[in-house]
Amino acid sequence: MPILTQSIGRTVIVNNKEYLLFSGYDYLGIQNNSSFKQLVKEGIDKYGWLFPSARVSNTPLQLYQTFETLLSSITNTAATVSFSSGFMAGTVAANLFHQHPQFVYSLAHPAINKNKIEEQDFDSWLQTTITTINENQFAETPVIIADSVNPLKAAIYNFSALHQLNKKVIVIIDDSHGIGIIGQNGKGISSYLPQQENIEYLLVYSLSKAFSINAGAISCSNETTAQKIRKTPEFTASTSVSPALIHAFIEGQKIYAEAFNHLKENIAFIAEKLQQNEQAITNTQLPIILLNENINEAYFEAKNIIISSFNYATSNGKKINRAVISALHTKDDLQQLITALS
Repeated sequence: MPILTQSIGRTVIVNNKEYLLFSGYDYLGIQNNSSFKQLVKEGIDKYGWLFPSARVSNTPLQLYQTFETLLSSITNTAATVSFSSGFMAGTVAANLFHQHPQFVYSLAHPAINKNKIEEQDFDSWLQTTITTINENQFAETPVIIADSVNPLKAAIYNFSALHQLNKKVIVIIDDSHGIGIIGQNGKGISSYLPQQENIEYLLVYSLSKAFSINAGAISCSNETTAQKIRKTPEFTASTSVSPALIHAFIEGQKIYAEAFNHLKENIAFIAEKLQQNEQAITNTQLPIILLNENINEAYFEAKNIIISSFNYATSNGKKINRAVISALHTKDDLQQLITALS
């Protein structure tokens, strides 16, 4: 296992040797973008790297409201509440409705999934859940909880069946690996969700995966729910997101857009080249390539390539081999991976 001693990009140095890197989740390659780095430095000069005050203090920083309004615009929601991490955002959203009947998809991220149940097919699980909700009465509004994307299976889940719901339902979706990557202009899973009055959405997500920001957020279709979240101790008593990073996020929307377009070009290029390759499974919307378990990380290291390879969901679980594409990769980089898979 290569031990890193520096930040990662399209390449990485291990034991004084350079390798192409197809691992991690810096999908848009933002932390290696010089223009974005300049915005972070600009943010430090203007706001500092930490806001030394509670979000609910009598001296609020306008920057946070601007940040959350922008996130609501991106996700097509009524209101957004930001947190210092996506894991905290997911935990807060799930805990908010802990007394409600909850229908949790087995492979959902641990931030929103506290259950230990066997793996299920998503489409079958969702249809069964919808039927159960429609045919039964509940003292509290039922809650459906799932991820939008499974990054370990290169799968985007289809929520179109939600339109069959005939009761009021709350739907919590972890869009950490979707926002910034899938949907119209990277709007995430919100681009694909049925919009109807009986469905309330809470979209929770980390901003580190695509946007390279140490932050998380809950975007709510219901303003009242956002108000309740702002009264939780996880919001009132936790450290705020770095204002320097928020400044860079707000001012760097053009940088994100350019990186998004480049990533889409890379995904399309490699998906076409590997279409008939039995060693790899691609998804034309995701920067993730599932690799045959028979060719492991040692095979790729011998070809100066480092892939993502680890056991999941526990250390005793099946090893999953993947190649993760970023906006930083060049066509020559991608061709080198393709050649290794030929």
